[in-house]
Amino acid sequence: MKIVFWLFVAVGFVYAFYSGAIATYQYMQVKDVVEESVQERWKVDKFDRAARVKQDILRKAPESGVTLDAESVHVTDGERNLHVLIRWSYPAVVYRHQAYISIPISYDKVFEPASGR
Repeated sequence: MKIVFWLFVAVGFVYAFYSGAIATYQYMQVKDVVEESVQERWKVDKFDRAARVKQDILRKAPESGVTLDAESVHVTDGERNLHVLIRWSYPAVVYRHQAYISIPISYDKVFEPASGR
């Protein structure tokens, strides 16, 4: 009986590590998509920049394996910066298409122009 208990504990730890690794991978993918989109769109007219960056993020994220919806992506254009906030979750425990345990993930960064621009 002890062996079965410790086997379940070991499987639980392995699955928790796996879920954490996938959540970290998703974060890194979103980070790369955001930085690439901001870099591409930085020189666009200021009034279109936030909308175009958001569209780029929503278009490129599924290509890298992360599903985002329009409500989870917030891009605002400040006086001399661009603020990107994205919140989503990775469903760690799913049963019959219902997520019972999800890992919340958030990406929040303010981009400022490089000196000399």
